[in-house]
Amino acid sequence: MGESHLHPLDHERERLTRHCKLPLHSGLATIGRFAPMDKNHPIAKLVEEFKKHSPPTPNITELQLDASFVIPETGDCLILLRGPAGIGLTRNFGEQLTIIGECPNGPFRFECPQFYVDAAGNDGKTSSWAIAKAINAPATITYGESRPIARAAGIINNFDFESGNIATGEGNSLGKRVLRVQAAGHAVDFKWRDDYEERRLLLRIGVLRSAALCEFSFDAWEGVSETELSTFAYNIAGLCSLVARQHTRISVLTFSDQLGRPIKRMLGNVLESRFRDDYILRFLHLDRGLPQLFTQCFEEYAKIMTSELWRRLPAYCAAIDDAPYLEQRCATLMAGLELLLRSSLAEANCASKKQLDKMKFSELLGAARKKLGWQIPGHYTAKERARLLRNAVSHGGPLPQAPAQVVHDLQKWSLFLMRRLLIRLGFNGRVASPERGYNGSSEVDDFSEEHNSFE
Repeated sequence: MGESHLHPLDHERERLTRHCKLPLHSGLATIGRFAPMDKNHPIAKLVEEFKKHSPPTPNITELQLDASFVIPETGDCLILLRGPAGIGLTRNFGEQLTIIGECPNGPFRFECPQFYVDAAGNDGKTSSWAIAKAINAPATITYGESRPIARAAGIINNFDFESGNIATGEGNSLGKRVLRVQAAGHAVDFKWRDDYEERRLLLRIGVLRSAALCEFSFDAWEGVSETELSTFAYNIAGLCSLVARQHTRISVLTFSDQLGRPIKRMLGNVLESRFRDDYILRFLHLDRGLPQLFTQCFEEYAKIMTSELWRRLPAYCAAIDDAPYLEQRCATLMAGLELLLRSSLAEANCASKKQLDKMKFSELLGAARKKLGWQIPGHYTAKERARLLRNAVSHGGPLPQAPAQVVHDLQKWSLFLMRRLLIRLGFNGRVASPERGYNGSSEVDDFSEEHNSFE
């Protein structure tokens, strides 16, 4: 049809392809079906009336469309479709979108079970276009013939480390760009992506809100299935989200053969946090940093993610500082704290679900002290600030204290939540914490005022 592969976004080519997580792929697309419109809807009636007085147009599901897709630095995969005018490329839900083409890695097949067209338009009377995104399920790309998987790699959002622990002879002054950890007995290597320094600077100054600074990879093991490899990778990213205290989702998961050629890629719809560097661990590259946490906690983290009691809690921890307003952050924190308390008490069989659901926040704290033996020193509940704050943000009331005091309490209880969850996962190392007004560290089970007060 003559248009470029990025039409109608030609003017944004550099922005979309620079630092992209997946380079531009192009081919021919077919669509299984579009969601039918309610025949009684006024727009549907208008369309039908218009068709009566217009030349007949082919059914879109019978056509091959020019198509391309790319994953820019931020956001989800953009699917660009181009075809003749009047074929029904409109804002709508669709299913079974398939794109077949060639790329530097050879022939590929892109499959998207469900999608939504975010924008659509016409170029005069000759052609039309649409920009869609996958929804509800990952899109997949398969390359060439089926081959055994030798290695898996995930591009992970918003996760960073200052130095690696494996000498590579390149990169920073220490010559260490790879941070290796052990997850359930398997070596996992974290590595900076190309142009790391430039992307990191753009994050620091706020030009980028979110970015993928690194990727991780690991070898497949004998007898492992694709589903098991995917679950393993998503659990790695999930544990990283606890460390980073923000969403660190996988945007592209790649399975490769022994020669490093991609076999299959899974493109997820990711939640993106605003990048923050206030991680729960300091100096991730040291043995007592990320390597210790993965060795001690990974297998237990994988277990809790299948538990009805626990699997929602990591998302609360990651989302606390995502909200723009202080009241919203406190509401997320308090919901996470109550979930932590109820799940811990239920797991220990201290009360029935019905009893726990009726307990107020202060009663849950008392039960945790008495029945679980938790250390919750008086500085946490001084002047009933925590109870008053919980009630205010849960019921839409005004903040009960000055904003500065609320921020201090938010930080204190956020750290409490992280300490308790890491203890639940089996971690016994040190976490980042305040000390006399400065950044310091303390044992994970240290709940003293000295190492938990941000005032």
